[in-house]
Amino acid sequence: MAATVRRRRALITLAALVVVTALVTSLALVTGFHNAASAQPTVTIQRAHSGKAAPSLKGRLTFLVIGSDSGAPKFGRGGTAAGGRSDSIHLVVLDTVKGRGISIGFPRDSYVPIPGHGTSKINASMSFGGPPLLIRTIEQLTGINVDYYALTSFDGLTDLVSKVGGVTVGVDMNLVDSFSGANFRKGTQRLNGTQALAYSRARHGTPQGDLTRSKHQGQVILGGLRTFQQQVSKDPTQVMKWLAVLHDEVQVNLPFAETLRLALYATTVSPSHINNVVAPGVPGSAGAASVVRLQPAAFSLFSRVRHGQFS
Repeated sequence: MAATVRRRRALITLAALVVVTALVTSLALVTGFHNAASAQPTVTIQRAHSGKAAPSLKGRLTFLVIGSDSGAPKFGRGGTAAGGRSDSIHLVVLDTVKGRGISIGFPRDSYVPIPGHGTSKINASMSFGGPPLLIRTIEQLTGINVDYYALTSFDGLTDLVSKVGGVTVGVDMNLVDSFSGANFRKGTQRLNGTQALAYSRARHGTPQGDLTRSKHQGQVILGGLRTFQQQVSKDPTQVMKWLAVLHDEVQVNLPFAETLRLALYATTVSPSHINNVVAPGVPGSAGAASVVRLQPAAFSLFSRVRHGQFS
């Protein structure tokens, strides 16, 4: 009986972790076990480096949240997600002692060194070598070790948000983008799955294009966590809804004890204590390609984060 209660509690609290890591991205699961309740789980969470010991929760904990432009059948995007381009990239770094953190968004066109492939747009790294190469690219660029990564898709984002009844996001501008389908007025509002995807994808008509889009994706991450906490605080029975979504949509390739530790920690993180930023960059070109060139301020940011400074 005690074991059953512990397992149920783990699943309940894991829902928070799922929201933190899943709602920001646009990438579908492509490998591994298929949940019996779902033809293909749309989210996977696992260690960034297989074979290493489980990361400690007594210090810094990092998640790389990845999105792809492939592997979303509902949107006519074929192929495998892990073989596509990582068009949404966020490094979430948490101080497990002080209960605060930072989410760093990387514009998809950031022109950076990719191990073994010269210098190219950062979103090409996953198409070159899957999530492992993207992880190596981020670690080399920032000097920050990645502990876990999460993958989902256009399909996963819309399904997850719709199934939990929408996500509350502080829309920071009037935004119309016919390419993404975004049509928003400034203000805090509840977005359904389609709207959340449109807001996360919009870059036309924004002040800084790709950089603004990355900032908005970070808002959706934190909005997901905030929505979970608000719903369960107001009505604890809402946990069952999140559990159902978890069962249908998520695969966690971690030992149960490790999953439990992460899940319990996730419920203690306040969205207001996670700083949402974008790596500073400016539009430029590389040959005929439009790129974003990261500025010295980006590397200063990475250095501060390495030293535990998240503001």
